[in-house]
Amino acid sequence: MITLFKRCKNGCLLAVLFCALSFPLFAEKTRIAGLYQYTLDNGLELFVAENHAAPLVYIKLSVKAGGIAQTPETAGVFHLYEHMMFEGDSQYPDGAAMDRGIKDLGVTYHNASTGSECVNYFFTVPSNLLEKGLAFWNYAIREPLLRPDELEAQKKVVISEIEGHFSDPEHIGYYNMTRTMFPKFPWRLDPGGTTERVQNATVDGLKQMLKKYYVPNNAALFVGGDVSPSDVYEKVKQIYGTWQRAPDPWAVPNEVQLAVPFTETQYRVMPNDKVGKQVAMINVLYRGPDSGSDTESLSTATVFDTLLADPDGFFKKTMLGVKELQIPDANYVSEGCSLARESGLINFSAGVFSPEKDLPARVKLFADTISGKFIPAVLADRNIFTAEQFATVHQSVKDSAVIRTETAAGLVDEMEFWWVHASADYYFKYLDNLAKVAKPQIDAYLNRYLAGKKALVIVYVNPELYEQQKQAFAAAGFIEFTKESAYWWSKPGAEASK
Repeated sequence: MITLFKRCKNGCLLAVLFCALSFPLFAEKTRIAGLYQYTLDNGLELFVAENHAAPLVYIKLSVKAGGIAQTPETAGVFHLYEHMMFEGDSQYPDGAAMDRGIKDLGVTYHNASTGSECVNYFFTVPSNLLEKGLAFWNYAIREPLLRPDELEAQKKVVISEIEGHFSDPEHIGYYNMTRTMFPKFPWRLDPGGTTERVQNATVDGLKQMLKKYYVPNNAALFVGGDVSPSDVYEKVKQIYGTWQRAPDPWAVPNEVQLAVPFTETQYRVMPNDKVGKQVAMINVLYRGPDSGSDTESLSTATVFDTLLADPDGFFKKTMLGVKELQIPDANYVSEGCSLARESGLINFSAGVFSPEKDLPARVKLFADTISGKFIPAVLADRNIFTAEQFATVHQSVKDSAVIRTETAAGLVDEMEFWWVHASADYYFKYLDNLAKVAKPQIDAYLNRYLAGKKALVIVYVNPELYEQQKQAFAAAGFIEFTKESAYWWSKPGAEASK
């Protein structure tokens, strides 16, 4: 499974119930109720969420890899290995045996995901099979067979997935967007890779990738459910403790993506047959904070997102007040900041009715209202957000966190999200940081990422309506997003920008 789309932070961040409990001496104390943190001697991090609501245990193993670790020559190899990991290891001679082993564990659903910044593997087992569940992933990640015949078979599967995306409007739109917003290293946002790179992959190449990235000091294990944290720790230490530490694959940091991808506002239009004739969808995208270099802005971004989500707030009232846009109600306009180590985005979006009428001009009007009216107004008025609004936002985020983490799986998933995209330490301090956000922090955030910055403006429209206004779009400076323009590898010399 390839994970393409980033999760928006608004309403889905953080699991936080702070308390002052006593923890065993061998556990690093966390400030989150029921959550324990350990680090093995080999660098493997372990997070355990104790919750005895049901006799089940959710186990997830995560590695900091995927798209962010790719080069043009290796794009897609992490996803290919994700498939190979289920094709036999030292305990199971082939994929069929692994499937039987998973069923014997009482697993009804298992999966893996290769994203832009992480590869993970997960399932849920009965709590009395905890040790066997931990051992299953241990053998799979450390001792895969990587047989050449299975590699050739999985290449066909992965290539079929890649080719299946060529006609999918959502993938075409996503890759066009990432290629435009991140022109320096677009392959890092393409965990699926290319058919050529996948076809050329070798067993030796996979082994080299494993040796560099699939190491304990670049991995974490997340366990949640009907468990004793100390028992989990002892079992993990016994099973994973012999996994050999290796050089830090991130000792030399990545060269970062461009903070300013273009110097003039970019206008794009994409005909999409999944969009009906009653509405057109607009996105106005700015480069946002990268958690690898600006953790201070993450809490501010969350507060800003939540302030703008208020249906009676200044943002939505401003946009709804521009009658020419024909935004029907507050549910059709939104803003959100995605979180990533090196590819953060801020997205203003709207659905507008009557897309057959002057759509190019109205799309520009939406973008201009954000850049020329909304953002300047926020910066100019120190009292535009009241103390009561800030207090409501802080409470709203806390409440959302409680809801998202009321299960053990929810808690460890949130922990993993932050471990991947920022750090465990940042996660533990999140609410403290959030409570410090006020108008000066909002202003600094806007000045750094939005005020005076150039955006990528995209409109998705029904193909029939696009044809009717095609000349108007061209005259207004819009360039069409197409399948041919979507992929970083689709033109000769596209990789030369590395």
